[in-house]
Amino acid sequence: MNRKILYFVALFSISFSFAQKKLLEKNSTKKTNPIINIEVGCNVSIPVHIMMFRTHGLAIGANLRAWKTISPQVDLGIKLDYDYRFRKKTDEILTSENTIKERASHRNYSIIAIKSNLQYNTKSRWFLGAEIGVGFAISDEDSKIGLGFVSEYGGPQQFGLNSGMYLGKYFRVSKDTNKLGISLDLIQFMAHGHAENNLGIKLKYRI
Repeated sequence: MNRKILYFVALFSISFSFAQKKLLEKNSTKKTNPIINIEVGCNVSIPVHIMMFRTHGLAIGANLRAWKTISPQVDLGIKLDYDYRFRKKTDEILTSENTIKERASHRNYSIIAIKSNLQYNTKSRWFLGAEIGVGFAISDEDSKIGLGFVSEYGGPQQFGLNSGMYLGKYFRVSKDTNKLGISLDLIQFMAHGHAENNLGIKLKYRI
């Protein structure tokens, strides 16, 4: 678990460094249309698949998105996500006699994902986005099993197709527009034809 927390802190540190750099650039230049834009965020989510919901609950995460405006209303970018999901407490006592699959089903796990991202922005500051890429799952029980405790995967499952859709709105911050945003996100990890879905709320800030 300590390693996962370090990953979480590291991603936030990277995001903070980007924020500092962009703010310094903004204060030292009169350019109003940067080539690459940066957005940082954090989120909470819960699993919506009934089997996963029985063993795991809330997840916290950090996000970093870099994008370029390709039209007045469309952004094209790349996104890095990190989510750490907590197990639900259980009265079941697990020992070394249990299988690794059984033990992993009652341990925290994390998913690191990198995805291409497309976002449509309206004039009223609402936005709709879609993304797709690859996700890498790490279980606190054993990093090699990933999400292999899910019965449909039938064995260790570290890599999967990671995709998502989201709907949200940006709000004014001081004199700036479209800086602070909030969205409802549906994220999916898919492998061998089976998908594990998560529904979450994401808070984001455009630097």
